[in-house]
Amino acid sequence: MAEGENASLSRQVLSQDQRRALLVLGSLFLRMGLFARAKKVFAALIALEPTDVLARRCLAAAHLGMGEGEQALEQLEQAMGRQPLPSRDAGLYLLKARALCLSGRPDEAKNAVNAWIAAGGQRQ
Repeated sequence: MAEGENASLSRQVLSQDQRRALLVLGSLFLRMGLFARAKKVFAALIALEPTDVLARRCLAAAHLGMGEGEQALEQLEQAMGRQPLPSRDAGLYLLKARALCLSGRPDEAKNAVNAWIAAGGQRQ
C-alpha cells in the first residue's frame, strides 16, 4: 500500500478527535513514566499514519525514557528530516543529544547541543 493510501486509511480508521485523544493518552503515559505503555500508543498511531511527526517525536521520548538510544535516534531522524529545524523545534536537538549519549556517541551529542544553540536554544 502506498504512503498516501496509508494516510487515507488512518483517516478512515481514526477521526481527528480520536487521534488527539490517543496523543493525549500517550503524553500522559510519558509524564507518568509509563514508557512501555506510551510506546504502544505512539507506535500504533505511526502504524496507522507513518507520516505522523508528532507521534514519532513522542515515541522517541518514550524510547529515551526506557534508555533505548538507538531506537530513539531512528524515530528522531525520521521526525527531524535533513533540514535545519526552526527555533520552535530546537528542543529536538536536545532529545537527539540524549539519544546519542545513550548510544555511546558523545562527540555527535556535543554537535547536537551546538545545533540546539544555533537554532535558538539557550543555556541555563
